[in-house]
Amino acid sequence: MASNKPLNKSKPALEKLLPYLFFIFLGYCIADLLVLNFRDLMLPSQPPPSHPKRTNGLDSNNRGAYNSIISRNIFNAEGIIPDPLTVDGKEAKKPREDLPPVPSQLPLGLVGTIVHSNPEKSIANIEVRGKNMVLPFSINHEIEKIATLTKIERSKVFLRNLNNNQIEYIEMKSTSKISFSGSKVTAGAVKAANEVKQVAPNKFELKRSDVLKYTSDMASVLQQAAMAPKRGSNGEIEGFKFLSIQPGSIYTQLGFQNGDVIKGVNGEAVDSPAKAMELYNTLKSSNNIKIKVERDGRDTDFDYNVN
Repeated sequence: MASNKPLNKSKPALEKLLPYLFFIFLGYCIADLLVLNFRDLMLPSQPPPSHPKRTNGLDSNNRGAYNSIISRNIFNAEGIIPDPLTVDGKEAKKPREDLPPVPSQLPLGLVGTIVHSNPEKSIANIEVRGKNMVLPFSINHEIEKIATLTKIERSKVFLRNLNNNQIEYIEMKSTSKISFSGSKVTAGAVKAANEVKQVAPNKFELKRSDVLKYTSDMASVLQQAAMAPKRGSNGEIEGFKFLSIQPGSIYTQLGFQNGDVIKGVNGEAVDSPAKAMELYNTLKSSNNIKIKVERDGRDTDFDYNVN
């Protein structure tokens, strides 16, 4: 009869740990349920505090404490900051508005001025001596790349020398001009000799030498008459009207009368102050001149031959 072996009553080691593992799992489940139920209470109700911004030490202090440093100029005891010596390697040219205008030494000569109540419409006839020509200019226009016209007055103009930025001026030889004010001509104006010959009604002949004589002394010519623009119903300039002509002047010899309106020269309308001044240039350079004149409401052609 076979003998039976004794049974092993010892339990495996894993079976001893099972109760502990069960309680650990149970505790994890309970903790997870508690977190789910009280999660909303655990969230913050206010945003976190913002950190203060780092500031520059200068901004945190009172700027008034630095006024003495800011206002002090170590280069000048009077507090005047000197002009920079160079700009991009070139001598700095700043407007010299603080200096008074000086007579200009530029090769320019003032022939005549038309002064308008609106300064932008004023015209100055300026002779460029190097090129032997006379051109009309208005304010802010550049003159042969050597100067800019800044102001037009009676028989005087101011300009900025582009070489040194200095404000300079040029004047006419006398105080005469064509004026839009309608003032009477001065009694001291020089009368012209009879140098214009009338060969037919509204037809005249004159010598080139006499023309050059008068155009070379525009100051005396401009002094012998006063003119004003004549405007149409639309406000546009239709011509220039003689308001006062000195008896015996060159204008009288040319056949003009007080009240005549110059409307065109050689087929071109005289509808601006610049073209009115160019009338003198046309007289200087042309052999035949046709001037359209309105007299007593009717247009008449005046014909001039220069020989």
